[in-house]
Order: sequence, then C-alpha cells, then structure tokens
Amino acid sequence: MESIKIETIIPATFFVLCILYEWITGNYKDGKLNAVDFKMAAISSVVVALIQRPLVMAMVFGVASLIILPYQGVLASLQDNYFWWTLLAYVLLEEYFHGLGHWFAHTRTPKSKLLRPLHKLFRTAHRPHHLIGNDDEKAQISVGQTFVEGWMYWLVMPNIWFSMIVLFLGLYEVVAFGVVIKGLWSIHVHVNWKYDLYLLNHPNALVRKVTFGLAHVFTFPNQHHQHHARGKNSSKNMHNFLSLYDWLIYDTLVIETTSPNQYGWRQTDEEKQSALYRFTRTYQ
Repeated sequence: MESIKIETIIPATFFVLCILYEWITGNYKDGKLNAVDFKMAAISSVVVALIQRPLVMAMVFGVASLIILPYQGVLASLQDNYFWWTLLAYVLLEEYFHGLGHWFAHTRTPKSKLLRPLHKLFRTAHRPHHLIGNDDEKAQISVGQTFVEGWMYWLVMPNIWFSMIVLFLGLYEVVAFGVVIKGLWSIHVHVNWKYDLYLLNHPNALVRKVTFGLAHVFTFPNQHHQHHARGKNSSKNMHNFLSLYDWLIYDTLVIETTSPNQYGWRQTDEEKQSALYRFTRTYQ
C-alpha cells in the first residue's frame, strides 16, 4: 500500500506543479493549445490511472495465478538483498520495452501480414500523442501531453505488461520506485522547458560538450520536443528517459540546438473537433 502511495502521489504532485508553471508562464494562451487538447489530457490521464493500468494488472495477475502461481513473489529476495541493482535492472528493461513499443508505433508498415493489424493498432493508438493545438505554427508542447494516447495504447505497450509481471513476481518496491523515476522524467521532458538548449548553446565549450555527451545517455526536453515536431524528427528520439537506446540500438538519436519550428502532426477535421474521436478511434 505504501508503494502504491509513492508511485501515485509523487508523480501526480510534480504533474500539478508543472501545470501551474506552464499556466503562469503563459503556455495555455494565444492558441498554443486548444479545447480538444485540454479534454484529451483530462480523459487520458483519468483513464490510464483508473482503468488501463488496473485492467492490465488484473489480466496479468489473473493469468499468472492460473499458470505460474507457485512463482508469485519469487523475486522478492532480489529486492531485499540487492535493491539498487535490481532497481537499475528494472529501469533499464522497462525503458527498453517502452522504447520498443514506441518504435513499433512509428515504424513503417511491416511486410508481414500477421504484424500489419498489430502495427496499425499501435500506430493509431499512439497518434493522439502527436496531435497538438490548431494544426498551425502556434502550437506548443505541454506537460498535459505526457499521458495523451488512444484508448488501446497503454493496454498493448510491452513495458506495462513487463512491469505487472515483475510485480507479480515480488518486486513491489522496485516497481514503485521505478515508476516514480520514469514518471518524473517523462513528465519533465514534456514540459515546455528549454534549459538544455541554454546548456547546449552555452558560451563555455566544456558546458556544451558535457551536455552533448549527457544527451547521448539521457533524454532531455528539447530532444523529446523534437520528437513532437512536424517533420523528419518526429521519428527520432523514441525514448523518454534513456537516449542511450536511441543512440546504440535504433540509430534514432537527434540532438538539436534550436527548438522545433512547428509542433504536432497534421489533423483531420474530426480530430480537430473531437477529443472523444481521437481517444476512441481504433484503426487508421
């Protein structure tokens, strides 16, 4: 119960503080976001917290109880004896699985007829995450976009299933701390912050080089903002936390020294008008 409080209260508090920051700094004015954006953020945040994650947990625990019940809690000793190493392993694996699902949603249509329906599901469910503003150059990234996805996305993402499986196997505290770490970082890369641009363009060469090097390991705000840009970079920087995978595995790492010129993919008329349409559409 204490672990659930930790993984819920800390990210939620930070999320609210970031909303206040963006409101104070004017990120919700002048067409930077529209009414559909706000509705999508509200719908997605509530559904992922109250329905999607609990549903995946119920399905995993239900199936696991029928198939591998004797192994429930089997990894608890790792958590007790090697907590920090186990946490590191969990974060590395969870981030890899998240990037894998995200990469699949962005990749080209597979040649395999068996994979095409699944790919279409991932692609359509992830599409709302890239729809921002009024389809013009005024749109800006916002922390509210953190949890915006279609209704199926969180139900099929491999990192969610992985987390619930290791939770069944006994890594309660590890998963709680991992969710906090990943959650806070994911929220922070969606906030309209530009501190990394300041460091990448710093007058001191050492500061620029250190920041550039760190950007090969960790994803900073402008890297993820580039992923939300319209154009070629929207298929880059797939990981929200560890850019290491973008660099070494997918060759999708992009480090820019300026902000995107335009955010968000082009929208259909239905997507411009209805949050419910964006959220519930299954295939596109």
